[in-house]
Amino acid sequence: MQLAAAERQSLAGAALLLLLQAATPLHASLQYQQGLVAHEPWRALTAHLVHINWTHALINAAAWFIVARLFAPEFTRWRQPAVLVASALAITVSLALLHPTIAWYRGFSGVLHGLFFAGALCWLLRTLRAGQTSLRALWLPVLLVAGGAIKVALEQPGGSATPYADWLGAGTVPQAHLAGALTGALLGVIFGLTPATRRQPAAT
Repeated sequence: MQLAAAERQSLAGAALLLLLQAATPLHASLQYQQGLVAHEPWRALTAHLVHINWTHALINAAAWFIVARLFAPEFTRWRQPAVLVASALAITVSLALLHPTIAWYRGFSGVLHGLFFAGALCWLLRTLRAGQTSLRALWLPVLLVAGGAIKVALEQPGGSATPYADWLGAGTVPQAHLAGALTGALLGVIFGLTPATRRQPAAT
C-alpha cells in the first residue's frame, strides 16, 4: 500500500504520541498549565501531544491516521502540519484568554477537530469549484461538515465547565474542540478556495 504524505505524517505523529505516553514523568512539564505558558512557551504545542492515559492516547493516535487518510487528497505536504500547529496555538490561546479557570489541559482531540474541519471544508469547496453539484458528489462532504458542526455545538458546556468522562477518568474540554474546529474551518476555506489539483482517490 502506497501511503500519501499526510498518512505518513500522521503515522509518525501517532508514534510520537505513544512514545510520549510512555514518558509519564514528563507529562506535567509538557501539559498546558494556566499561568505557565508565558514563561514556558513550549507548552503551547506540547500540551497537545501528551494524554491522560493510554486509552486517551491510543484513541487519538488511531483517529489521527483515520482523519489523515480520509482527507489525504486535500492535504499537501505542508498543509497538515500548518493545520496542526495553527490549531494547537489557537486552542492554547483560547484557553488562556477565554477560559482562565481551566487549570490544565492535555490531549490531541482539539487539534484533531481542526484537522477534520480543514479537510472536510476543503473537500466540499473544491467539489463546488469543480462544478460538481450533484447529490452524488456532495453528500459525503456536506454530511461530514454538518455532522461535525452539530457534534461540536451540542457538546459545548456552559462557560468553562469541563464535563467528567468515565472512560477518561477526568474532565473533558469541549472548548478545545471548538477552538480547533473554528481554526480548521478557516484554514479549510482558505485551502478550498486556492488553486489546487482536483481531489483524487487515495492510493491503495
